[in-house]
Amino acid sequence: MKDLEYKSCVLKFGGSVIPDVAGVGRVADVIKSLLLKYNVMAVVVSAMGKTTNNLDAMAHNVASKPNPRELDALLATGEMQTVALLSMRLNAIGIMARGYNAYQCGIKTDDNFGDAQIQHMGMELVNPLYGIPIIAGFQGVTEYGDITTLGREGSDISAVAVAIALGADFCWFFKDGGGICDKNPNKHPDAHVFKNVSYTKMLDLMVNGRGQVLHKRSVKFAQKYKMPLFVSGIDAGVGTWIVSKRHPKMY
Repeated sequence: MKDLEYKSCVLKFGGSVIPDVAGVGRVADVIKSLLLKYNVMAVVVSAMGKTTNNLDAMAHNVASKPNPRELDALLATGEMQTVALLSMRLNAIGIMARGYNAYQCGIKTDDNFGDAQIQHMGMELVNPLYGIPIIAGFQGVTEYGDITTLGREGSDISAVAVAIALGADFCWFFKDGGGICDKNPNKHPDAHVFKNVSYTKMLDLMVNGRGQVLHKRSVKFAQKYKMPLFVSGIDAGVGTWIVSKRHPKMY
């Protein structure tokens, strides 16, 4: 990735790049290296690996049709595991960090359990003086304090919402496989990695079989608020900008 004038960012790490506890250590090292070049305003994380699937399976083992409210409360615990472990690891390597759940971040949603929509972002309790905020993605709370989830891969939505609320220059997604390709790289070895795509083009790629590299609602959210997105692999190397047009502050 070339040097940028944009320095302020929110980082998002998906479950595919944090498959286990060893992955937590790798992510902590990436964050430490990026702090030399960027003002990392917050980090948003998903549950590790297959944690959400495993929790969902547990729920269906005890009830064929789990109560949606209770299911969301269970599924949301996966992200909190990652938040706590990553905060611990960062502190252990000398980087101040503090974990936050959706309630502490003021992520208010409707009560559509399993596919909730964000209605308000507070962030008043997120204090960077305590260290880098490590925020649980995928979850929110209703006006009555019930825990909700934003749908599978909903941590992507959380990351964009946090970036907008904090006024970050861009939101950086770390995904297994790196940037956005013109074709599915698992099926087409000759797939080309885009340097830049528009929000509209990204949404079109999703419709036409590129797959959900990002949650569709996260791209629409970014488009609405003109929040630049950058997608790369865990090595922070080659990636793709998703913007209205060519990123205005790229060299």
